[in-house]
Amino acid sequence: MPATQKNTPTTGDLDVISQWGLVIEGFHNTNKKVHAEVSSAFSLEPAEAETLLRLVRTPGARMPMAKLAREVAFSNGGFTKIADRLAKRSLVQRSPCAEDRRVVYLELSTQGTETANELACFVARLVHSNFVDILGGDRARIVAEAMAELRDANNA
Repeated sequence: MPATQKNTPTTGDLDVISQWGLVIEGFHNTNKKVHAEVSSAFSLEPAEAETLLRLVRTPGARMPMAKLAREVAFSNGGFTKIADRLAKRSLVQRSPCAEDRRVVYLELSTQGTETANELACFVARLVHSNFVDILGGDRARIVAEAMAELRDANNA
């Protein structure tokens, strides 16, 4: 936009920016609280907990590492460090793909499955008390569906 052209935001512009800000603040504060409680109870960083939760919800409790990295919004190199920390705690193990040598799966170990199941129950209780119980079941479902729609529409 040329420097000589002046724009003045309308009240509607400012309202929509405020609405978006409230969405971000609500998510950030709630997510921060949930992650703090998870960290305290399980000594897991947010990306580590998210990795275990994604694996426990995946059939076979295994997923290609590159896909997991994308889903938890990390580079492959950054995600390797997460996988290394989880493997060091014996929560996951790497296994090669029989069909494609370039693919390495990350899968829950026996101990990892137990921990991930405990974590999932713990997080479910936290989500209920910090999200569902506050908004009510119907509104929480509407928020989740709306955010899924935004995710899909804006997926690069």
